[in-house]
Amino acid sequence: VLRTYQPSVVFLPYEDDRHPDHGQATRLVEEALFNAGIVKYASNEQAAHRVWQVYYYFINGFAKPDLLVDISEHIHTKRAALLAYKSQFTKQEGTVETRLNTGFINVIEGREQLFGKMKQVAYAEGFILKDPILLANCLPQSGKGG
Repeated sequence: VLRTYQPSVVFLPYEDDRHPDHGQATRLVEEALFNAGIVKYASNEQAAHRVWQVYYYFINGFAKPDLLVDISEHIHTKRAALLAYKSQFTKQEGTVETRLNTGFINVIEGREQLFGKMKQVAYAEGFILKDPILLANCLPQSGKGG
């Protein structure tokens, strides 16, 4: 699939997550990414392919991000998208209370707000980078902070 579609970037769950399936999914995709770059792996029908960057996003976890994206204008859309998964994030009649269905979305918003405060915006999505990004001739604009 990676050789067929040749993505430039791949987003994966941050491996240090409380849910073991999230970390396992990350490890499986990382192995597939490695194998897709081997010229003689399995079949020569498709050319080897390497992605430019892997970004790790947070689900349950928290760590200092390497990259922040301002999502201030989209935080309500993110909340609505999460609330669409009622069975996970809303306490249903007859179900057991869990950390997910008792205020977890507020915790996620709080994390994004904290990330935003790192760069003076209301909300930011944080990412961990697999490899450093090279920025050439890139200086902050005067008076914009850093």
